[in-house]
Amino acid sequence: MIDRKVNWVIPPALTQDEPLLLFSSCDSGYLRYAISLIRSVDLYSPGYSFVLHIINPDQQSLERINDLRSGLRHTRLFVSREDTDLTSLPLKQKRAYYASARFPRLQTLLSEYATPVFSMDADSLVVNPIELDFSDKANAELIIIRRDQVEGTPEHLSIATGSIWFLPTPRVVELLKDVSDEIDNHFKNQTLKWFIDQIVFFQKMQKFKKIHYFNLKQKYADWQFKETSILWAGKGGRKLYDMRFFILQALLSDDEERRVLANQLVANLQSNSDLLSNEWMFERLRVARNVSARITLYIPRLDLPWKRGAVANAAPPIPSDDTIDLRLYWKAFTLRLANSIQRAGMPVDIIEVPAWTITRQKIEENCSALALIPHRCKLDFEDGPTPVMFYMQEFFRWVFVVNDQGWSAASSVYPVDLQSLPQQSQEAYDHYRDRLQDGKIGSKFSQPAPRTKEELLREGLIPALYNTQGIKTDTPRPYIFFPLQIPTDQSIRYFSDVSEEDAVAALITWARARDIAVVLKPHPANMKSMSPFERYADGATVLFSNANVHDLTKHASGVYTINSGVGFEALLQAKPVVTFGRVEYDCVTFNATLGNLDQAWEFVSNTSKAELENRYRRFVDWFLGSYAIDMSQSETLDNRFKETAEAIVSKAHDFLNKGNSH
Repeated sequence: MIDRKVNWVIPPALTQDEPLLLFSSCDSGYLRYAISLIRSVDLYSPGYSFVLHIINPDQQSLERINDLRSGLRHTRLFVSREDTDLTSLPLKQKRAYYASARFPRLQTLLSEYATPVFSMDADSLVVNPIELDFSDKANAELIIIRRDQVEGTPEHLSIATGSIWFLPTPRVVELLKDVSDEIDNHFKNQTLKWFIDQIVFFQKMQKFKKIHYFNLKQKYADWQFKETSILWAGKGGRKLYDMRFFILQALLSDDEERRVLANQLVANLQSNSDLLSNEWMFERLRVARNVSARITLYIPRLDLPWKRGAVANAAPPIPSDDTIDLRLYWKAFTLRLANSIQRAGMPVDIIEVPAWTITRQKIEENCSALALIPHRCKLDFEDGPTPVMFYMQEFFRWVFVVNDQGWSAASSVYPVDLQSLPQQSQEAYDHYRDRLQDGKIGSKFSQPAPRTKEELLREGLIPALYNTQGIKTDTPRPYIFFPLQIPTDQSIRYFSDVSEEDAVAALITWARARDIAVVLKPHPANMKSMSPFERYADGATVLFSNANVHDLTKHASGVYTINSGVGFEALLQAKPVVTFGRVEYDCVTFNATLGNLDQAWEFVSNTSKAELENRYRRFVDWFLGSYAIDMSQSETLDNRFKETAEAIVSKAHDFLNKGNSH
């Protein structure tokens, strides 16, 4: 006598219109696979009723099933439990019983509910909509994988019982009863073994020969994991060794650690990998990861340095008032951008974390439709499935750019073709130039108070001419202004083929040979990194000056830079600008190398102010009026945020809709 009790935990409530019941059976150990299977049905073949039969469940298993049921959107889940005393069976026979225990429950389902049933192994996955075309034979009663027609096939492999379709006819029910009784006999006699279910089922098929058996289409039991199939059968090691199956099954799990692992694997994949470049698989991964229709906007912790390891184990430095003011513009920008995105129709999560912790893995684990990343670009941010856009503060504290590739020369607009820029109705150039002349515009980084030319000369902040007796006069000497950047800054590392040290050394060697003065201005954000350049100062031809950058630009013959924001500010004074690196505004500058400094000086000496103004105006009007978001322009600000937010939301929707046609 077998000590077995079977009852409904959640009994079926069928409408009698169901074309099919889906079924699977498992024990508590295989429940994790069954959960992934049921969730795959819910996501990839919605609208079916599913019966799960669980053997000897513990309380935790029942709670997991309840959690699963509450999370299903399109699948009705019904659950029966079986409590059977298996203590007398060795481990191998217990496993054989778990593989065979489905048949008594299938007999009950077919008898009581008179609905066709498709039975699946718990470790399978449904990956496409079930089409109800298990066989092309209209008179089919039992559709199963048959191999018995191949001569020499062993009895235990003559059929495969993982996927079977049943029609609820009396003789099919009788077959299942005979199969169940025979399995129970093996149980009582302790002769259960692996493949006993297939052996017994095949033997009973020989007894019930009048049943119309037909071969199951391969797409309902596919061990090769084709994207055109409906059910992937994860037999043996296949469910571990095939990356597609492994990741999908883990993503659909209720185990948080498995889902995190799967998301990490997805995050480590490049977007051009076989797994992600296939749109069909990409869509299944996106759905399995439960990517939500929302955008995540990351902002750096404004009180901390933005580079990894800058704080180490020591306390972070106290930010200056100027640093706080500089960074609060980031806060203002993100708040306005988030509001604009929300107004454009998509929810936004703002996440403020240390900048170095914003990683591709964090983004993939968050599962949003798009992420906005600060102070980064495609060159220093890992590729991955979730789309990202980058935002950056450029040239002024109140000016930001948003781009899907990054900022400066990493952006999608670079290189800028001046002649292709649309004619602008904005007057940003004239507006900024007027503000600068009125002293109402500051540089991005704090500067000393402006001084008159006489004060600059008297204090040795700009070079003076010497008379024939070698005595310093009150007449300013023509000079090149070179605003120093932090040598290790991203803008140089990413966007220049020449280091700042090499550019400065070459320029000074060239200038001294031609008796041309050079003024170096240290970067105020990192004075320690400026010390190597102090050795060039000789007090006459080369000065190391801490004057205001606007003053130094105003009295210079030209401004030479790698790609500094000061070079952009120099455009507003219509000064000739020479760039050694790459930056958006290099379309209106002389693009220098270490070998063409004579030509650069010719450009500085011979280009007219009117010619420069025409070029600069066209670029600045486009950059500040149409491309960047200039938060100082209240008249156009709302519209610029609206346009940017709509572009962001559109990109997010493209991602959410990707693969739907497949």
